Amino acid sequence: MSMNNKYTILVSIFAFLAVSCNSQQPKNIILEHSPMNWKLTNIPSETGSISFDYKFNQYHILDTLTGFIIGNNSIAEISNSVKENRPRDKQNYETILFTTIDGGISFEKSTLGKGNLKQMTSDTQKNLYLIKNTYKTDSKPEKNSILRSTDLGKTWKEISNFNTQKIRNVQFYDTLKGVVSIGNNNKKIQLLTTIDGGQSWQELKVNKTGVNIYDVIFLNENELYTFYKNGNLEQTVSINFTTGNTKIHLCNLPKNYRFDSFFRDDTTDSLYSKVVNPKELHPLMIYNHTSQQLTTYDFENHQDESIVGVNISREYIGVLRNDNGKTFYYYSRDHGKNWTKESLPDYLADSRPVALFGKGGVWVKSIKNLYNLQVRRSSEF
Repeated sequence: MSMNNKYTILVSIFAFLAVSCNSQQPKNIILEHSPMNWKLTNIPSETGSISFDYKFNQYHILDTLTGFIIGNNSIAEISNSVKENRPRDKQNYETILFTTIDGGISFEKSTLGKGNLKQMTSDTQKNLYLIKNTYKTDSKPEKNSILRSTDLGKTWKEISNFNTQKIRNVQFYDTLKGVVSIGNNNKKIQLLTTIDGGQSWQELKVNKTGVNIYDVIFLNENELYTFYKNGNLEQTVSINFTTGNTKIHLCNLPKNYRFDSFFRDDTTDSLYSKVVNPKELHPLMIYNHTSQQLTTYDFENHQDESIVGVNISREYIGVLRNDNGKTFYYYSRDHGKNWTKESLPDYLADSRPVALFGKGGVWVKSIKNLYNLQVRRSSEF
């Protein structure tokens, strides 16, 4: 047996032991069937139609009071095209931006012109960034741009235009330092950086193959962070913002398991990821990138029972879970030792998108009444 094969076997054994040793099983689950903590927020119809008018691409909760919903009114365009007996046309799509300043109890709708809003992110100074896609028309080509707001979404300014190059991800550390992943499906994806707030961009060449440049985030002012694939083992890598030099971080994931996405603790700023393997039944697994620890919780994932969303706020853990077609919210106030299970006002819930924030904040759209957003406000209130 070669040394490489021996190393792979040893890594898999240690990874399995690490998962087993870190496992935490809920000792008690308290059932709360009354949805006392939940509110239903009605999203006004644009067309008056029963069918939902909007395609929501993302919920972005900035703090306990401020949050946003982004997307477009593509379904309204379908309804209008039927009424007007004409073909549906993407160039008629309007961007939509819903803003709340009361924790999701009410929203104000606005638009940033024709097109689609695909991603919203925020920097360390609470400035907001949007990826906007404007569709091709008879007279104008497709346009992909980045917008910034420095006043919590009241006003927006275009800071970068990549024309027909699709923007896959945008992250800013502050108003000056930023990074984007751009490229069309049939072309190489590029990682670009800016140090002047998006006025100019330079390609950052990463000196390592296997690095995921789609999901890059800022680890600190001078380092980027993302996932790294090494055969069947998933690891992480930090990238120097200036040079592109890399540092691999070994992670104790079992073979064929991978990271889902990044999320941060809103109180400690610790960085986490849910760990998944779509081909296996397994409990909820969360990796702490700050402490490099993998922890499991006794929530199984399989076809009829799946984790929709998860967040951590110091000792608080929130889990949104589909159980045989019904959606429930579980939370623990003691690092996962004891759990409370809550029913939602409408157990038939749309699992994409969802948002969880702080100690108990949740946004999830109803399916029974398409214009209801089910909102659970954070326990800080």
